[in-house]
Amino acid sequence: MSGWDLRRTLITSIAVASLVGIVLATLRGPLVSTGDGLWPLSWMAWPVAGWMVLVRRPGNRIGQLCLGIGASMGLSFGLQSVVFDVAPAVAAWVELTYTVLGVVPFLLIVAVLNTFPTGSYAGRAEAILGRVLIAVGSWALLGFLISPEPLDDTGLNNPLAMPQLSGLAVITNDPGFFLVVFLGLGALARLFVRARRSSGIERQQFRWLLLGGAVFVVISGAAQFLPEDSAAHLIWLLGGFSIPISVGVAVIRYRLYEIDRIVSKTFTYAVVVVVLAALYAGLVVALRGLLPLEGDLPVAMSTLLVAWAFFPLVRRVQRVVNRRFFRSHYDAGKVVSRLAAELQGSLNLADVTTRAESMVTEVLAPISIGVWVADEATGRQSATT
Repeated sequence: MSGWDLRRTLITSIAVASLVGIVLATLRGPLVSTGDGLWPLSWMAWPVAGWMVLVRRPGNRIGQLCLGIGASMGLSFGLQSVVFDVAPAVAAWVELTYTVLGVVPFLLIVAVLNTFPTGSYAGRAEAILGRVLIAVGSWALLGFLISPEPLDDTGLNNPLAMPQLSGLAVITNDPGFFLVVFLGLGALARLFVRARRSSGIERQQFRWLLLGGAVFVVISGAAQFLPEDSAAHLIWLLGGFSIPISVGVAVIRYRLYEIDRIVSKTFTYAVVVVVLAALYAGLVVALRGLLPLEGDLPVAMSTLLVAWAFFPLVRRVQRVVNRRFFRSHYDAGKVVSRLAAELQGSLNLADVTTRAESMVTEVLAPISIGVWVADEATGRQSATT
């Protein structure tokens, strides 16, 4: 067996083991007892995306990060599924292990955003953020390892607890979690800057990631309006698939489709969902606070107002999105319309040719351009460049 066959077998084994651990967590363990047994399924796409990239692009760092996210979460979930089946002395170590492993994927997701699409730092800002992420991640892992607090699921004492160093464990609390979120937002901000400055292949890759993020927002936002006991509420699981799959496709098949129109529409509806959700919540609160309305009347009135605002908002947001993110396509339509208006009734062949070349150059920016013109006398065609 060749070296590549061994690596592919190892990659496949890690991906399959990750999926097995995720599935086991949905069938038994602490998450099932708390009603969150389906949450692990939202992580299933990460090992699949990692496997998909590494099989097609061996050694790709984004693929390695995706597989690492899936492997960490899969092992963490797998250990959760057996924590109640082992002796208490062993259970404490098992829970401590899967607690620490459960932190790693969130740090790796920030790393994916910070290094997409090449897997390396694009500039000094990304390098600085990467070093800060390593420092914060190390601090977080150390904090969980020595935390003096009892373990959440079993209630057992942490076998590595160091009360004398409890100050180092502050990052395991909510303030520390928001520090990781802040780093993620910083990576997102830099990603948008790089996306605006990108061109060619890299721009297509960024648009795939933008598509995945927009799908995630739309699906997650729509799920908030569904009853919690509704089977349709499981739609939120699909949101967890959108980003890793879009990352995988961006790396290996970014030319599969012309996705500009899909991204434009999806991103538009993502913005509309966020705006309408905020508007709906604000209207309900305002109507209940300012007017003597009780029962479901404020909810019904807010629903009608939001429904009335939907289509006008979609049209306005679509125009803004096209101008900001798809400027060339947006301008192309305007250029063609302007050319048609200017040439209406024109019979001068030279003028038509010159203006057509100008339009094509403005819209497509080609390296060279040629126009084939038929000669009425000979019936032959000649080219002008």
